[in-house]
Amino acid sequence: MTYQVLARKWRPQTFAEVVGQEHIARTLKNAIQAQRIGHAYLFVGSRGIGKTTSARIFAKALNCLNLQNGEPCCECENCREIAAGNSLDVLEIDGASHNGVDDMRAIRDQVQYPPTKCRYKIYIIDEVHMLSAGAWNALLKTLEEPPPYVKFLFATTEPHKVLPTIISRCQRFDLRRIPVPLIAERLRQIADAEKIFVEDAALAAIARAADGGMRDAQSIFDQMIAFCGGNSADETIREADVINAFGLASDTELRTLVASIFANQLGGAMDVISRLAESGRDLSRVFEDLVEYVRNLMLAGTCKDAAKFLEVSREALSSLVELAKSVHPTMVQRVLAGFVAQERTFRDSLNKRIALEVIVAQVMTDAHSVQLDDILTHLNALSGLIPKEQLAAVQPVVNNVQYTPLPVETVSASAASQPSPTSPPSPSSQPSTASPSSPSSQPSAASQSSQPSQPSQPSPSSQPSPSSVESPSSQANLPPEQPEVVPSTVGADAVAILMRGEAPAESAMSASSLSVEPVKNGYRKATKEELQELQQIPGVQEIAHRFNADVFDARIKEG
Repeated sequence: MTYQVLARKWRPQTFAEVVGQEHIARTLKNAIQAQRIGHAYLFVGSRGIGKTTSARIFAKALNCLNLQNGEPCCECENCREIAAGNSLDVLEIDGASHNGVDDMRAIRDQVQYPPTKCRYKIYIIDEVHMLSAGAWNALLKTLEEPPPYVKFLFATTEPHKVLPTIISRCQRFDLRRIPVPLIAERLRQIADAEKIFVEDAALAAIARAADGGMRDAQSIFDQMIAFCGGNSADETIREADVINAFGLASDTELRTLVASIFANQLGGAMDVISRLAESGRDLSRVFEDLVEYVRNLMLAGTCKDAAKFLEVSREALSSLVELAKSVHPTMVQRVLAGFVAQERTFRDSLNKRIALEVIVAQVMTDAHSVQLDDILTHLNALSGLIPKEQLAAVQPVVNNVQYTPLPVETVSASAASQPSPTSPPSPSSQPSTASPSSPSSQPSAASQSSQPSQPSQPSPSSQPSPSSVESPSSQANLPPEQPEVVPSTVGADAVAILMRGEAPAESAMSASSLSVEPVKNGYRKATKEELQELQQIPGVQEIAHRFNADVFDARIKEG
C-alpha cells in the first residue's frame, strides 16, 4: 500500500476535527442549519491552519445527504466523492495556474448548467490572490449574481491582493494561528494512534517550530519519525533530536540566557550563545525565540491570567512565573524594549553571532545602568514633592537583591559631619587674583618659580555655607579639568527642566518651606545638605559631568 503522509492522512473531515478555528465552524454550522447560506465565502489566514480544509468540509456539509447538526456524515455517496475529489459538482481550482481571463470565462459558461447529482455546484478556488485583475473583472458579474445552485469558496494567504470589489461580495472568515498547546495535543493524538514513542517536550518543540501551522507541525513530525524511528522505547523521539534537527533553542537554554541577562552576568550569556553557535543552531530563530521568551516572562509576571495570552504548556508557564518572581517588572520591560529596538539591526547583519553577542551585551548594560527616572524620583523626594516611602518602590530588584537608597535623614546627618569630597571651595577661600586683562597683574618668571606646583587644598572649615553656594553662572567659568564640580542648581526642579524640559509647579512652594532664598522663575539654589545628599546617589556625578552649569543656566533662562 502506498504510504500517505500524516498531513493528508489526518486531515480533518468534520468541523469538530478542525483545531483552533471554533469560530469558523460555529458560524458555518449555524448558517447551514438556519438555511442562511451565502453565495461566496473568503477564507483568510496563514499557511497550514485550515483554510482549504474548512472549504472542503463546508462543501461536504452543503451536499451531504445525512446532515447531522450541521456536520457532514462522511458516509454518504456525496461525502465520499467530495473527500476523494471525484465529485463532478465540487470543483477545486488552483488560482496560481488558472489565473487568466479565459479560465474565468470558462467558469462563467459552466455555471449556467445545474449540478448533476448534488444540491449545489461549488467552486473552491485556492490561492485566489494570484488571479489577475482581468480575471477578476471577468468573474465579477457572475460572482455578484450567481445562479441559486452555485457557491464560490475562496482561500488566500494574502487578502490585501484581492480586489476590494471582490471582498465586498464575499463573507470573509479570518482563521487564527493555532496555539502551541493545541498543536501539541493534536500531535499526541496522532502519535498514540500511530503507536509512535515521543516525548511531550519533543512535541512541544515541534509545535513551536511549526509557527502556528498544523500542517507544518505534522510534516515536521513525519520527518522526525523518519529520523528517529519512534517504533520502540529505544527509538523514542526526544526534544534534543528535534532541536538538533531544526536548529532550535531549548527552553532550558533560553532560560539560562535570560537569567544571565537579568543577573548582569555577561560571561554566562556569552557561554550560552557560544554553545548555540557551535552546535549549528539557527541564530536568527534563536533571537526570535529569545524575544518571545522575554515577552512571555513579562506577561507571566504582570498579568494574573497569563495563560490566556501565552501559547505555552503548563510546565513552561510555571517556569516563567517562577523566574518572573525574582525579577522586577521594570527590568523585564527594559530588556524586552532593548531587544525589540535591535530587531532590524540583527536582521540586516551579516555575522549573526557577533550581532547577537553585541545586542545582548548592549541590552544588558542599558538595563542595569542607573535610570534617570529613578534619580528624578529621589530628587523629588528630597524636595518634598513625593513621600519618602515611595523611594523603595522604584528601585529594581534583580535576583532578590534590591538597590535601596539610604534614608534622607541618615544621609543628611552623616553628610553634616563629613565634608563632601566633590564640593567646590568657597570663593572666599580662593586667592584673589587681578583681572587677566591688566598688565600689572601678570606674574613675573621669578615669582612663578617661587610658587608651589600644586595649589593648597581648602580645609573642611572652608566649605561654603548654604547662603554662599556658587551660582550656575559662576560655575560656567570653571575649567573643564575639574570634573568633580556639582552644579549648585541640581535640585528636583533643575534636573526636571534639564531632562524633561519642564519643572513642577510646586517647586516654588518648597523653596519657602526650606528657608532658602528663591531664584527668579520659581527656581532656587540647592542647599549644602542637598549637595552632600546628591553625592550619595549613584549616577548623579555622571549627569553633573555631562551637563555643566551653562546648560543649567540656559535651561532656566528659557523657562
